[in-house]
Amino acid sequence: MDALLNNVDLLILSAAFFCLFATIVVTRANRNTKDPHPVVGHITPTPLLLTILTLLLFLTWLTVAVSYVDMGDFNIIVAMGVATIKATLVGLYFMHLRWDKPFNAIILVGSLLFLGIMLGFTLLDTGEYQENLIITDVVIQEQGLTD
Repeated sequence: MDALLNNVDLLILSAAFFCLFATIVVTRANRNTKDPHPVVGHITPTPLLLTILTLLLFLTWLTVAVSYVDMGDFNIIVAMGVATIKATLVGLYFMHLRWDKPFNAIILVGSLLFLGIMLGFTLLDTGEYQENLIITDVVIQEQGLTD
């Protein structure tokens, strides 16, 4: 089990390639067929859903791969950027916001904007008190925390 967990990035990448293969097969099988368009709602074609699934798996693999590379403070920016792209894909295609009223897309983008502002202000504040959270030998001696 440990060997399986150590190779989780390879498992995700192989799942992404499997989905890519399935997408190609389904796309070729559905090449000359037309999906009926319902009166209410929207039917998303299966090849498009498989393409989005493949992109999500690839982006998940990218997130895991970036975690192995030490880029300093840039790691969190890359991870949040990839997570934002994945959330946007899920919202647009699996929640059908792409074909919904534009007002719902505006609400989604606005909420993501306000979330980014909130996280930005939170991250600005972390530098103010972080020195107090690091316990060193000097802090232990100054505060008399030794037994």
